[in-house]
Amino acid sequence: MRSQKTLTAAKAQISAGRKVVLTYGIGKGGRCSCKRKDCASPGKHPLSKFFPNGVHSATDDIDLVQKALRRHPDANLAISLAGLTVVDVDGDDGRAAVERLGLDATVKVFTGRGYHLYYQGECSGGAFKGDEIDVLTGANRMVMVPPSTHPTGKRYRYSSQSPSSAAPLPKNLNKLRSARMHQGQERSQTGATDLVIKSGGRNDFFFRTACFLRRRFDDEDAVEAMLEALNDDFTEAPLSPSELRSVIQSSGNYVEDTAALFGPPKTTEPLPMEFLYYPYIPLFGVTLLAGNPGMGKSLLVTKLIAAVTSGGPWPLTDECAPKGKVLMLSAEDNWQRVTLPRLLESGADISQIRIMTRFKILSPENLEAMARYIEQERPKLVVIDTLTAYMGSERDMNRQNDVGEFLGRLTEIAEDAGCAVLAIGHLNKQSAEHPLFRIVGSIGFAASIRSALFYGTDPTDRSRFALAHGKANASELGKTIIFERFGGGRDGTPILHPVEFSDANEAEVCRVETNSVGRPASATDAAREFILEFLSDQPVRWEKVESAVTARGLASVGTLNALRAEMAKTCEIVQVGKGKSARWKLGEPLADE
Repeated sequence: MRSQKTLTAAKAQISAGRKVVLTYGIGKGGRCSCKRKDCASPGKHPLSKFFPNGVHSATDDIDLVQKALRRHPDANLAISLAGLTVVDVDGDDGRAAVERLGLDATVKVFTGRGYHLYYQGECSGGAFKGDEIDVLTGANRMVMVPPSTHPTGKRYRYSSQSPSSAAPLPKNLNKLRSARMHQGQERSQTGATDLVIKSGGRNDFFFRTACFLRRRFDDEDAVEAMLEALNDDFTEAPLSPSELRSVIQSSGNYVEDTAALFGPPKTTEPLPMEFLYYPYIPLFGVTLLAGNPGMGKSLLVTKLIAAVTSGGPWPLTDECAPKGKVLMLSAEDNWQRVTLPRLLESGADISQIRIMTRFKILSPENLEAMARYIEQERPKLVVIDTLTAYMGSERDMNRQNDVGEFLGRLTEIAEDAGCAVLAIGHLNKQSAEHPLFRIVGSIGFAASIRSALFYGTDPTDRSRFALAHGKANASELGKTIIFERFGGGRDGTPILHPVEFSDANEAEVCRVETNSVGRPASATDAAREFILEFLSDQPVRWEKVESAVTARGLASVGTLNALRAEMAKTCEIVQVGKGKSARWKLGEPLADE
């Protein structure tokens, strides 16, 4: 039975220290090589539930492989090329090039059109293409192994004359690079052609072009032929055939055919709304958290993340968060210096955190990569800080159709994975408008979300912070929550503590402060009032005053020093001692002259 042979081969590969993945492979035009008529690409085949990210889902878990083979006994077996290099020879020119190098004998596998040569070690220059040759290497590449079936119908099989173990990586493999690749590099350096597809942007260029062509042509073979022509004639370093087919496959996942877009509903059984944090953050959708710049929205988000990763209680309630993973995309805060200390201070379980390791805009291709990662990791919460930063320059955040399409795809991702997406946004300074209309960018931000939260200050005490619920599509509005901020300063890590509920609404929480003519700024007034309450007849070091004021965001250090001088001049506060021993206490204000 084929599945038993595949399972035996998988055990042998795992015993040799390799990771395996089951796949049906990619046929012509990026189509799946399975026999299902309704399967357009490998990413849509039911097998992808076990291995959703192709080679990135490669595993040494034989139980998972066995389970997948019970459902899909005809699946092919592939291995990750971590620590390996494979020379894929497809034609007479390729065979001749390999023979000229005089390579040492090594493991040889016959394929549908040629053969594979296996070598120990990864090629330092990465994968590349030769004349009728692909040199594949590294953990992000995979190759089919026996007893898999090639799209031509032929079986992969080991050569009976090859040794049992792979030879060391030859030093002269770079000689297999095609002359066309070198010509493309020379063209880009001399400027001999106006169109040169640079190496750093090849995948993105071909992905976007494939999506464009798919929307306009219904012929898969024509799309593939056009992309091959672009790849061969205008690319600085052409993609290998397997890499190009992978890009075509990805575009097939993104651009659905007409039949998949329309039809009767798949189910007529209603389901209840579910919440991550009732009623503020629903599951299966996008929640937007907005506030005036500099208010500390990221600090609040840190507290919410800590609750999810640890399964701790939500603010001012005995209800605990459903414990799970959190995926964080943060464009503004440094992970090690800012975010990580805050998470630890809030009691987060760092083992449950996943992050975007380096900033990349959520282009269509990266958005699909994120969707696949979320499907694999199944986080309870996905945080995007800030939303407009990840939209990128090619989407116009002031155009409703661009915003609606982007948020629509985020909603689909949340629905497919059953998670909550919390996106962070900013408010503009238009004081007369409702906060929903002050969200920076198109009105599409407010229209396309399930829930809107607004973060600002407590109207009755501007030294405290408030979270107001301004929009709810699936529940009543939640009560406004008041927080106090503690810690911070030069060596401390700030943290928020919830203290009470409030009747204040989002317009009051996020109102823009205006100063009366001829009067001091409200920030200075609030700082002065706090200092008079903080100090007493017992002298204290000024650093304690400074730490308390800055922790509450009442004034900057510069403003505070100027205010200290002014209050000392009027004897509202008095300095006791000098130099390092200086202390401050309340004084007796001078009477008006």
